[in-house]
Amino acid sequence: MIALADFLSRAERRGELRFLLIGGRSLEAHGFVRNTKDVDLLIASNHIPEMERLLGIVGYEKIVETDIFSRWKHRSFGAEDVDVMFVTASTFDALARDAVEFPVGSVTLRVPSIRAIAALKIHAIQNNPERFSKDGGDVLRLKELHSDQLPIEDLETLCKTYGTDELWSKLKTLLA
Repeated sequence: MIALADFLSRAERRGELRFLLIGGRSLEAHGFVRNTKDVDLLIASNHIPEMERLLGIVGYEKIVETDIFSRWKHRSFGAEDVDVMFVTASTFDALARDAVEFPVGSVTLRVPSIRAIAALKIHAIQNNPERFSKDGGDVLRLKELHSDQLPIEDLETLCKTYGTDELWSKLKTLLA
């Protein structure tokens, strides 16, 4: 992760790419570690060609692609897979506006705010309910650690905006 982080951070400083670290690794910036076997990145969809070029330079090959996501595998055994999520430029800008800095090795990456990570995780559950145990657990842990930045009213609003009333009911039951 550190070599990839350094490479992407340098590309960002040169103005070649804007990205946010998301997924399990982004949780570390907010106070807890969840074991994960990949690196998740978020980019604006208009930066897909730049990301593809950069990942190719460091030895990654695309193995899956949809309209909103691509997965990359490195040619070297043991290197972490990279998942790249695509959003509109305006969504990326909104998430980047309140991103926080997170030191990784000798570089600093940007990760979404606590509220934004919760929204992304709720959206992921909405698109794939099987993710509830993992992503719902992450949301609950964020709420537990940062109740001042993720009050219950905000969590309810996020669930109703990016998820469903049913998802809110499940999370509320676990919060009780």
